Amino acid sequence: MKNRKIAGLAVALLGLLIFLVPVAIFPPCTALIETASGGTTPMKCHWTGQAEIGIGILILCGGVLLTVFQSQLIQIGISMMTALTGVLSLLVPTVLIGGCKMETMPCRAATFPALIVLSLLVIAVCAANVVALWRSNLKSKE
Repeated sequence: MKNRKIAGLAVALLGLLIFLVPVAIFPPCTALIETASGGTTPMKCHWTGQAEIGIGILILCGGVLLTVFQSQLIQIGISMMTALTGVLSLLVPTVLIGGCKMETMPCRAATFPALIVLSLLVIAVCAANVVALWRSNLKSKE
């Protein structure tokens, strides 16, 4: 019971932080790029931030679900999916979408490092929760 609430609240808080980083804490670049046709479009880091907002909401929901469900097997499944969502959160700024090439831009200086650290924490907390729940489930069957 106690483990369920602690892990769930930790994951929910991390999901909330991932949601808030591109929105309010460390917003990415707001510049527009001029296209060949003369129009403008937001930079790649803007789209990375938008993707991370959705991913943060998914992680937040995973944390809430961890506190709601009592079955250890369901919690293991939720933790595994939330850990994989954390991997997705890690891949968006590093591999999948990325951002500016210049290291001095706000996305490279603050937004992406914060998202990477938070994503790694989500993966670590969820993986530790899976291991703890798995061991507890094995002990209860003996």
